[in-house]
Amino acid sequence: MDYPVFFTSDLTSAERKISPGWTLAYLKKRLEPTTGISAAFQLLQYYPDSNSNKFTILTCANEEDTLLEQFAIVPYSRIHVEDTDPDSKLSQLFDETSEPGFQLSEEEYARRKDSVLQWKKDQQLGRYDPLFEQAQQAVHLGDRCRVINIEGERRGEVKFVGKISVLDDGKSPWIGIEFDEPAGKNDGLIGDQRFFQAKPGHGSFVRPNKVEVGDFPELDPFESDEEEL
Repeated sequence: MDYPVFFTSDLTSAERKISPGWTLAYLKKRLEPTTGISAAFQLLQYYPDSNSNKFTILTCANEEDTLLEQFAIVPYSRIHVEDTDPDSKLSQLFDETSEPGFQLSEEEYARRKDSVLQWKKDQQLGRYDPLFEQAQQAVHLGDRCRVINIEGERRGEVKFVGKISVLDDGKSPWIGIEFDEPAGKNDGLIGDQRFFQAKPGHGSFVRPNKVEVGDFPELDPFESDEEEL
């Protein structure tokens, strides 16, 4: 059965479903369009525990025949894709944009054809994904929702839907959520602007494509599993 895993690189992050029946070679091929890193130069670092920096390298002698089930990858764990190509254009972009002295105006940066921004546009990532706006339109005030990331699942209620100028100059939509548990970052206040009311530490602003709405009642931390004793 397929299950979700988080994939990150120096320039991207995404949640993807994998199958234990895939070969390691096939997984790397699938990661090429998402990360922009050639399969031949991918170094996969597997982080089974979101609360630890310890990782193992997913490697083997024969990637074409080795199945992912042999690595015991668990759902919602993380795999970081390192680019080992010394001539990698993407690595050069990351190094440039990370350098403190490297600064361009917003207009100059937008015109560059070799920038991270242009690469994200070409790959239709983030707000350049055609489904990004559709994700916002599917979310309404009062909806129950959940957000799943490396830290696990958080459930709550949608309290705000719209654009926020103080975050990204109003370029992209955001979803304001009051989580059931104190798993947020604020109380709906950004600076001196209040966008919604939430209990302290229960509120967060999340990208629409990270939010799933539906019948998600509050989780009971004391609920027992009758199949476990």
